[in-house]
Amino acid sequence: MRIGYSSQYLTLARYQQSSQLQLNDLLTQMSSGRKIQFGYQDSTIYSQTLRLDYEEATLTQSKTLSTSAKSFSDNTDSALSELSKSMTNFTTKLNQAANQIHSATSLEALANDLQAIKEHMLSIANTSIGGQYIFSGTAVTTKPFDSNGNYYGNDSSLEALLGSNNLLGYNITGAELFGGKDSDKSRIIVTNVKNYNQSKLHPDIMDSLNKTGEPEEVYLKSTDKLRDLLGDNNDNPSDNPDEWFYVQGVRPDGTSFKNKFSLSPSYTNEDSAATVQDLLDRIGREFGNTSTNKVVDVTLNEYGEIQIKDLTTGRSNIDFYMISSDSNVDDLDELIESGARVKSYIQSPYLGDKTATQITSTNNYYDHRVSTLPTTLRTSNNAIAGKSSLLSDILGGGVTNLVLGGNSANNPDGTAGAAVAGYNFAITPTTTVQDLLDSIEANFAGTGDIEVEFSNGKINITDKNVLNLTSDQREPPYDGESSFSINIQAQDGVGNPVQAFSNDYTVEYDRVAFTKSGSTLSSNVSQIINSNSEYATASTKLSAVAGASLDGDSYVMKLKDINGIDVEARLNFSNTVPPGTTFTINGVDTFPIFNPHDTPPAVTQVRADEMTYQQLMDVITVAMNYSNINATTDYTDATTGATLQIQKSAYEGLLQASKANIGVSLNSQGQLEIKDLLRSETRMSFMMYDSATDDYSATMDKSGSALTFHSNNTLTVDDPHVNFFAQLDSIIDSVRKGIYRAGDVADGTYSSDLRSVGIQGGMTQFEHLSDHVNKVHAKNGAQGNAFKYSLERTEVLIVQTKSLRSEVVDTDIASTYNDFAQLTLNYQAMLTSISKINQLSLVNYI
Repeated sequence: MRIGYSSQYLTLARYQQSSQLQLNDLLTQMSSGRKIQFGYQDSTIYSQTLRLDYEEATLTQSKTLSTSAKSFSDNTDSALSELSKSMTNFTTKLNQAANQIHSATSLEALANDLQAIKEHMLSIANTSIGGQYIFSGTAVTTKPFDSNGNYYGNDSSLEALLGSNNLLGYNITGAELFGGKDSDKSRIIVTNVKNYNQSKLHPDIMDSLNKTGEPEEVYLKSTDKLRDLLGDNNDNPSDNPDEWFYVQGVRPDGTSFKNKFSLSPSYTNEDSAATVQDLLDRIGREFGNTSTNKVVDVTLNEYGEIQIKDLTTGRSNIDFYMISSDSNVDDLDELIESGARVKSYIQSPYLGDKTATQITSTNNYYDHRVSTLPTTLRTSNNAIAGKSSLLSDILGGGVTNLVLGGNSANNPDGTAGAAVAGYNFAITPTTTVQDLLDSIEANFAGTGDIEVEFSNGKINITDKNVLNLTSDQREPPYDGESSFSINIQAQDGVGNPVQAFSNDYTVEYDRVAFTKSGSTLSSNVSQIINSNSEYATASTKLSAVAGASLDGDSYVMKLKDINGIDVEARLNFSNTVPPGTTFTINGVDTFPIFNPHDTPPAVTQVRADEMTYQQLMDVITVAMNYSNINATTDYTDATTGATLQIQKSAYEGLLQASKANIGVSLNSQGQLEIKDLLRSETRMSFMMYDSATDDYSATMDKSGSALTFHSNNTLTVDDPHVNFFAQLDSIIDSVRKGIYRAGDVADGTYSSDLRSVGIQGGMTQFEHLSDHVNKVHAKNGAQGNAFKYSLERTEVLIVQTKSLRSEVVDTDIASTYNDFAQLTLNYQAMLTSISKINQLSLVNYI
């Protein structure tokens, strides 16, 4: 085959071009330091480079976020360190206050110091760095706390993305730090009436061997006899009737209980006498204790008060109420009407419902001269009445007449006086307590001598002709008989009995009015979800808190509406639809309660166990606006509309109109609050209770009130839930007032002080708060360390990624230069060869 010049030229040109390209590539690699410049040059290297570039960018971003998050965490740590230091100072001052050596001036100074420390803690809670509040959750531009310690941030976490699907939180929210719940803490509750050993306090009456002994205030111990707790009206320990204990409460599992049981304080042999420990054990069984398993620990504290501790941590369910009497009744209202002796263990400053038509006096165990009417007279504003207080304000406007009867005091020789025939005592708009006292003194002295006193809201009558049985003289001990007794019945204008008397504030359980403060009514019982001990919210079902079906239950609402008009409503629960759950106002108008999200015409009524707190709050809202809506078309249609759709639409109209005047909500502690939106000083009042709350008959439901909203219940010494600033305020208030323990208030005190757990209880709470802050501080430290470790790891990974990327895409300059030099020589040799070949012709071969 003949090779022509054209073929030769093309071949040489291809070799030359290829060599030039290789030289250019090597030269570019040496100048750029990279193996390729464009993806088409090597798809493998290009794809690996893209992947490594992405990894490097991600790691760099992670480093930036980690640096920012760690800085945020470090700032939080500084704030928490300062908070811990403040809490140490607070503890020191509180321990000083706990020593019962201070004057009122000294306590005031300590309280001021504690208040200043609390204000500093509040400023720490509002710490802002670079315009961001560190404890506001994700609402970093919102100031988290106001001056009252109310929280306005959220409980959401700020999170940094440190890698694919790797989100790590780096903030501490105010809700977590100053609220939250500690699963390793137990709920502890306590009664607040001190119990003294009555045998030592009244030896002249109770101790046959030590009649002349000096009275001693010795706090009760669990080993003391039951008689030492209950007292006696003589020195014979074998003639006492059984004592009946009426109890209600909530067990650790969230289920409620109600029961009555009897124990005998009598004995003929001291070794076989019932002790206080027997009572404590019996109470424990009501909570679920068995011979092999204890769920609660029931003890006496240093004041002889009953203290109950849930032995399972993390739960907030247990609650307790108890009174006792030597009278066995099916209805607690019978106690006040019959004049039975009642011993109280808990006291709260709550105005009770008027449930009795009459009251009967009770004779004093230790001074037989004295008889007392068993209720504390209080005005409609829940203030202890004075002698000038109007009876119409105390008893209610429906009472126009009191019928007084009984027996007069002893004759001068100590014999029994004559019976007092019932007589009428008219009540006019101007009749005062003093007028009643004067009437009693004028009509019940008989031929004897009595003194009628009014002290701390109680009417006490002293029969001055009671004898000392031992000396037959009118000198202590006054253990002779008194014939005096008095009963008072309230009537309306036509002689019908009127429920005008309430059980004493130390006796009533949950038939009590919400606490009023300015425009707001507040409950004191947190609504706790049975299964997890969390606070209820608007969407929580009532049955989730009750821990049982509400089907068939009925709850009474006694209230004064927005205009101060008396209203009685009743909420009737039913799982049968229709009628479903309904509520009735004044026993006449019945409203169905509807499922809120039904779309017409598919309107349905709510079943009892599906009803939520929002629906309950809606019912309360409508009831509290009663006098503004009862004459409207919507009111009529909501109760008697032809179809459920018409009724629901009308009810929603009533609700919207009512919400303009009244706000009902659950606060952060799960407690109901009712706010008057029209007045700064509300005319409203409200109470809500199980219609069978006072029923202790044999046929009663032993489960007790499934729902309780406000009650004269035990005080909370400690609880898994934390309410930081409110608890600090309570502690400071105890120091300022010199309240050392629950129940440590002056006799006759009727105020919120009755509900104080005192300095000792405050110390228990503050230990919990300190532990809580330490846990959160440790959590923040762990978060900070996580970002520190993340930064270290990220920096290492960035170096590794860059190194790996360099191996993939970067060229070896020395090796590439050698290749370039070799290829240059080859290229030059090729050019030389081509030049010589091109010089060949036929002339060279001639």
